Amino acid sequence: MNANTPKRCDLPPSAKTTAEHYALIATASDAIGAPADFPASAARSALQGFPTHLVMLIGALGVALLAESQQSAAPYGALATALALGLVPTRKNWVGRRSGKVAILLAIGAILGTLAVGGDLIRILVAASRMAVVIVLILCVALIRPALAELGLDHAVAAIAARAPRSLRGCAILLGVTIAGLGLSFGAVSIFGGSLRGRTDDDATAARAAMRGLALSMTLGPSTASVAAVMAAYPHVGWGDALLIGLPIALVGIVIGSIAARRLTIAAEPASARELTRAILAILAVPAVAVFLRLVFGLSMTLAIATAAVIVAVLLLTCATRAATRKQRGDMRQVLLRSDVQLGEAWAHAGAETALFLACGLVLGFMREPVIAESARAVFAFVPRGYPGLLVMMVGVPLVTTLGIHPMALFAILAPVLTPSILGMSEPGVFQAWIVAVGLSMIVSPASILTITTVLSFGVPADRLCLRGNGLYAAGLAVIATCLFLILS
Repeated sequence: MNANTPKRCDLPPSAKTTAEHYALIATASDAIGAPADFPASAARSALQGFPTHLVMLIGALGVALLAESQQSAAPYGALATALALGLVPTRKNWVGRRSGKVAILLAIGAILGTLAVGGDLIRILVAASRMAVVIVLILCVALIRPALAELGLDHAVAAIAARAPRSLRGCAILLGVTIAGLGLSFGAVSIFGGSLRGRTDDDATAARAAMRGLALSMTLGPSTASVAAVMAAYPHVGWGDALLIGLPIALVGIVIGSIAARRLTIAAEPASARELTRAILAILAVPAVAVFLRLVFGLSMTLAIATAAVIVAVLLLTCATRAATRKQRGDMRQVLLRSDVQLGEAWAHAGAETALFLACGLVLGFMREPVIAESARAVFAFVPRGYPGLLVMMVGVPLVTTLGIHPMALFAILAPVLTPSILGMSEPGVFQAWIVAVGLSMIVSPASILTITTVLSFGVPADRLCLRGNGLYAAGLAVIATCLFLILS
């Protein structure tokens, strides 16, 4: 095994600041019971003695469920307004970040553009309010990681990967993150990274497998907020229809990733059969409960995963309470307060993403204004029609994002232009094409949330990932996925 200490991640100052914020969203502390990591929030929770953020999160989820059940603009608008107002007191945390700056520019441009062309501003605001469920998903999934850490299940993940044959351990990591990502989002990468970092003979291979796994999970369901945002833009595309196209692409991606991955040696700490079982059940619980909620109650997959995350987190925290009582670490109230501290920090530092997705909603509404839509089609007339245009989109969008441009900004501008009629595909096909394009963008862009989370979790420099580490994989999957779209849609 390589005994060298993992190289320090050399990020530019702006990226370091961004990394610190994203670490709080995607990576919970390995020692949640240690309040020294979050002194200010811990002090506030201690003074309040009440899990304020947990209650607010459940309330927001309730409003989102009400809005979906009634298909009414009023609850969506109320939720979006509350989330937007919540950005004001935390503006210092997000205004200076790349995503925050992009969000401000997009929002101002969409509003001024609408007024300039005499568009319907109310209609655009209503369209943007649908993005509120994306923010709810971010916050609900953020609750799972602290709940898992309370049970101390992180180390069992490495033991699970180590049980696979050496030649298939890269595949095991990729497959594990693909499944876990449906419930843990970026937390799946942080869990695998925290469990495997320094325990393999090639952390870069493990890190690349984790990145690819999360990107593939996006084709199966809203594992990230970007997928939920695309779903909000295509409300008529059912999860089942999208899955029929996404599942073959995910399987091909897993096969390509397994063939490309080199053999891994993993030196894992021993884990009992009970710990292994609990870790596997915890990883599978959220996607399993989400599918149940989708099939039985007819929830959209975005809210099904958000609701499942809260349900599973409550169950995990209940188990953690019993363990904490036995270890004299406190009662249920103290466990909830520790989790509330983590959720509060995630909530505060999710400001840039909240602003970005709300702004993307404004741009999507603006781009669908008749005058703007016609003008945009004329501007992008150079894009070839049919599958050549699809290939240009799936290769061009990831390449542009390597310059540090967020893929959702490109999606908000291009999605109303690259319609099913232009690309010669069904609407579910176009939906999945965007999912693949965004996923590939995330694994090659040095500024993506996924790259920053992976760098922090695995301790691998960004220049060994992104275009250098994942470029050939991304190009191969883009070409094969385009051929699959030709067959499936």
